[in-house]
Amino acid sequence: MNIAASGANHLAGGVTLDALFRANATARPGAIALADPPDRAGFTDGEPRRLTYGEAEEAVERLATRLHSFGLPAGSVVALQLPNVIESVLSLLAILRAGLIAAPAPMLWRRSDLVSAFAPMEPKSLIALSRFGDERPAEAMCEAAADLFSLSFPCAFGANVPDGVIALEQESEASPPSNATRPSVGSVSLVTFDAAAEGFFAAARSDAQSLAAGLAVLLEAGIESGDTIIATLPGNSLTGIAGAIVPWLLSGGTLELIQGMSPLSGDSGGKASRVHVLAPAAVMPEIVARRPGAFASCIAAHRGRTSQRDLSSLPCGRIVDLFAFGEIGTVAVRREDPSRPEPIPIGPISAPGGAPGGPIVIETRIDDGRVLLRGPMVPTTPYPSELVQPRLKIAGDGFVPTGYRCVSNGNGAFTVEAGPERVVSVGALRFGLDDLRARLAACNGGIRVAAVDDALLGQRLRIEADDPSAAVAALQAAGHSRLVVDAVLRDTHSR
Repeated sequence: MNIAASGANHLAGGVTLDALFRANATARPGAIALADPPDRAGFTDGEPRRLTYGEAEEAVERLATRLHSFGLPAGSVVALQLPNVIESVLSLLAILRAGLIAAPAPMLWRRSDLVSAFAPMEPKSLIALSRFGDERPAEAMCEAAADLFSLSFPCAFGANVPDGVIALEQESEASPPSNATRPSVGSVSLVTFDAAAEGFFAAARSDAQSLAAGLAVLLEAGIESGDTIIATLPGNSLTGIAGAIVPWLLSGGTLELIQGMSPLSGDSGGKASRVHVLAPAAVMPEIVARRPGAFASCIAAHRGRTSQRDLSSLPCGRIVDLFAFGEIGTVAVRREDPSRPEPIPIGPISAPGGAPGGPIVIETRIDDGRVLLRGPMVPTTPYPSELVQPRLKIAGDGFVPTGYRCVSNGNGAFTVEAGPERVVSVGALRFGLDDLRARLAACNGGIRVAAVDDALLGQRLRIEADDPSAAVAALQAAGHSRLVVDAVLRDTHSR
């Protein structure tokens, strides 16, 4: 099977992500499709599972049937807050199959963030876990539901699901979803969340736009039919979706999910399988060292300033840098010199490697030292509407300003110097600084927040308070995430 040609044809022909999954399940029902993190039982309910395509297809159909039984109109938003476990992928596919819009959110969000981001979209359902480490996301979801009046069907996986929350392990007696409810391939099917200084905004994509982002990675990394992809980044951002989920659907191989710095399995795809790994560039060597053997490619994700991490010692055939401009677009560039990333081309970028005749996956432009993007993966309209979400600005020529600052190398390419102004990026989490300050001030007038550079995370929050103990209590009561609460300086001598 010529994956490159097939992917380009899918991009032109308008196939859905669900159709790709169905095709894989039909062609390879006994092949391993999905694998849980080996240490799953340490952070959530259930032992690690490995599902064949046939088993995964049955699970997706059951879950889509359950969602269909809620009687939601086609195109309704279903929010997801799941870590990098099998249920996250099954839920995403089931939502699409049921004709609904999937909106995955970061695991660290709690009530304050969930309400701030989701309120404009009026989600009808939210799917969470009953347990994640020592936290109870399903309970936090119930708290958020008090402010999200549209949320009628809170759902959760796991044991000890709270009262009022639908346990998704239960079988449904409803009729399977009808294909007639599925929106067209060009309509919104997936929403991920970005941040401007004023707060969160939604980046909405059709299946075709998601496919364009993933096709670029598949071609640059040389992912072939039946390969294994190890994903250390979850599918709640464009980086995780383009870097792992869509290439997995295109290649029909095995997707092994890793949560955080969990150990990597040594036998995810069998001895004959070529293995690729997606991980943050800053920790790629540490991730790779957790699994013996060689990799066909290492896909190093950059979410802010270009990391100059030397990856020449990695045991892999290719190194691909995946540059994320928030949720607006990604650019995949294969390294010529494994010790440093290549600069990003200015203008139309085709895959693989700018090959003549290859599909154009994105186009870059520089204006006043900042990056703009347009192309088949880039959002074309604000969601849910320009009146509600004015933070995604789209020019008349289709270019979208990213706010990312860059430096041109003088040869038609550039490197990223910093993310958007007044946006804090703590690892994969992004906050609008103005919005966060306003929400924190509403909790306690004596709170002051700043962002400081961090070698590993890019940035981290630093919160000072006149009364640290009172500030912590107020932030917890308001439903702020542990990341925010833990940023409060308890020791006054550290100010």
